[in-house]
Amino acid sequence: MSQQTSAGGGLKACGIALIIFGGVIYLATGGVDESVFAFLAVPFFAGGILLFYRGRQHNARAKAMGPDSPLMDSKPDVLYLRSFQTDPSTTYQHIAAGWTTEEEDLGKVLKPFGDMVAIGQPGERLPVPGATRMYANQSEWKQVVLASMQSAPLVIIRAGNSPGLLWEMGQAIRTLEPERLLIFVLNIKVQEYNLFANQIRGNFGLQLPAIEASSLVRAVIDRRESPSKAKPGFVVFESDWSAVFLPLPSTIIRTGYNDLTKAFSIALRPVFERHGIPWRAARRFGG
Repeated sequence: MSQQTSAGGGLKACGIALIIFGGVIYLATGGVDESVFAFLAVPFFAGGILLFYRGRQHNARAKAMGPDSPLMDSKPDVLYLRSFQTDPSTTYQHIAAGWTTEEEDLGKVLKPFGDMVAIGQPGERLPVPGATRMYANQSEWKQVVLASMQSAPLVIIRAGNSPGLLWEMGQAIRTLEPERLLIFVLNIKVQEYNLFANQIRGNFGLQLPAIEASSLVRAVIDRRESPSKAKPGFVVFESDWSAVFLPLPSTIIRTGYNDLTKAFSIALRPVFERHGIPWRAARRFGG
């Protein structure tokens, strides 16, 4: 066992212990309806979740550097491209990420296509848990992206607005078969998605579908959605580059554990069927 894996496991165990201790305090005080001392549980919950997140970060780095790393084998990998701004970067975002990140859930669902890899942020000490990070300097990253794109069974581009992302989108349109490209739409405002779609149409002549705002009902059910944000889902392409939007089903109960796994699985079923890969509904708990 590597030192990084050991550290990650220890941090995760400490995080779980803090969360349990916070739960004991909350129950012992009778909850917020009975005593203000119940709020003493909050820092234990928050600290436990943060330690659990840090542990997953250490494990992610250990996986990338270890002998079983997806970067060390010859198997094709799913390539995940996004603006670095979508990575959780603050303590609040790390806590809000819950037990699993969106990347971890997406990577789990797409595992039958291959391991998911991404370009890491230059200078980051620990990666976001999810896609295995590969690193490149300013003069190398385009070559790394192109090489990974050519061998990837799927290329996932998260909708956003940055010069680098626009370049990556252009390369994908020029070099990939339409069926190998997916646009991932999540936690993006309607006007930001429209700007992204307008840039794609203006620069590459590709028409992305209009996506309506999330409904007020969905916003009440799930705090990640709001009427200002585009409905989450995936844009996929037919052989003639006509685009189809596959919306995520609503997440009625938010647990923070594999929270989007089932929704990703259901939305992406047509992608599995198109590529002839057996599909089965993924669940938050279990397989």
